[in-house]
Amino acid sequence: MTALRKLVILGVLCCCLAPVAGAGRLEGQAVTYADFSHVNDIASSMSHVYFATTEGIIRYNKMTSSWEEPLTGADGVDSRDIQRVWVDVFDEKLFAKTSFRYYEYDLLFDEWFPMAELPNIETKGAHVGPPPVMYAPPGYMYSADGQLIGPDGRRYTFTDIFDDRSGNLWLGTWGHGPIAANSASYVMEFLTFGLLQNRVNTMMFHGDQLWLSGAALGEDRSGVTEFDLERNTFRHYESGLDNDFPIVDINAMAADDKTLYLGTPFGLLLFDREMGRVRRRLSDRRGLIDDNVLSLAIMGDTLIVGTEAGLSILTEYGDSARAVHPDVFQGQIIYDLEVDDSTVWVAATEGAYRVTMTTGRIQRLSDPDLYLSSWVTAVERFEDDIWFASRYGVVRVRSRTGDFESYPEAAGAGDINALAVNDTMFATGSNQGLTITYYQDGRRNTRGFTTDDGLASNYVYSLLMDGDYIWVGTELGVTRFWWNNPRRID
Repeated sequence: MTALRKLVILGVLCCCLAPVAGAGRLEGQAVTYADFSHVNDIASSMSHVYFATTEGIIRYNKMTSSWEEPLTGADGVDSRDIQRVWVDVFDEKLFAKTSFRYYEYDLLFDEWFPMAELPNIETKGAHVGPPPVMYAPPGYMYSADGQLIGPDGRRYTFTDIFDDRSGNLWLGTWGHGPIAANSASYVMEFLTFGLLQNRVNTMMFHGDQLWLSGAALGEDRSGVTEFDLERNTFRHYESGLDNDFPIVDINAMAADDKTLYLGTPFGLLLFDREMGRVRRRLSDRRGLIDDNVLSLAIMGDTLIVGTEAGLSILTEYGDSARAVHPDVFQGQIIYDLEVDDSTVWVAATEGAYRVTMTTGRIQRLSDPDLYLSSWVTAVERFEDDIWFASRYGVVRVRSRTGDFESYPEAAGAGDINALAVNDTMFATGSNQGLTITYYQDGRRNTRGFTTDDGLASNYVYSLLMDGDYIWVGTELGVTRFWWNNPRRID
């Protein structure tokens, strides 16, 4: 064998055996926004501050006084297990420590690589203890023993304070997120970023904002999160600070220019966006057929309310509601609603329905495969078609012709909790992750995605289409998933 041939064979073997950088999760495939309020550690370079939280590392740009995308989509490390973080002075090297080992972040591949030990790092600044006096934001008090006291009496411990030796203190709390302060004046400023709570039961676009909410679990803060996608900023409407907005699960949302309507297990809350508070609560005492509100839809001056025991409507959003077709919907769980001109499409325990509001006519849909015969859990409208999800799969209803088209392959991913549709594909969410089915031009290519592909969790509760991306609401935050990634082969 010639020397040249040996070199060629050796080169081929090396290529086959060597690991391919970025061969796992694709770069930019997914990024998760979650409850980043529990801070483990802080590091600072000349240009950025890094907060290691229980849901991953978040990054603040000191030069622009703005947040950048969180480092929650990078492969190679469990983002929820980062205990410590280090960065060099010029922001060229970033290191982290989990419960098991050290990692280095590769900016080019957006990936973490394991290390045997932490190298020497040139840093500026130091971790310090709580100052004796600091000036908290309005409604809050600072305690010199290292705690922040909220307006509701909750106490948030300072887990780390970093003095960057440039006139800034960066503070991390356990439960209220990052805080900035001037090291001379000691005036504190909340650096709000991320969700109020991890579990995202419901989300919607209204204007240029993404609104998210969900289950109020444990002793952590909860309520409604307003996410400005263009500015990458967040605003929190926290529950439990007064009697009008109690700590409750929020399972449905709808909005007009003035009011945010929140469906809870204890009735319908009307949240005044201008005042920043709940101005009214409607319950079964005010005509709702049941207090447990699970779905909402707006049609002109009418609010349609789906509950655990039937359907109600509020006309001109008045002080009382009335039941819709109690003979048909009485006792049914109304999982989802969709409106189309004067029609309300209903997903309920006993099937799929079409309600014409102008005439009061109600029609129960019956497809040839009987997929819509019971337990229809989601409904979405896209252009002229209506899509339903059931335990047997997904059904497309051609609203102009009345024809049905069934997609049983979508049922293979477990009970469907959420549905989203565009002109190329439809997506379903279940307790086994996200499933995408491409249906254009008669294709039926289906692929599932899980935490291995960057989802925050495999338990998916809500979905929202956003161009080339889809927002995936889970029990551990919301993941912006790049469904139309040209580098991925489905």
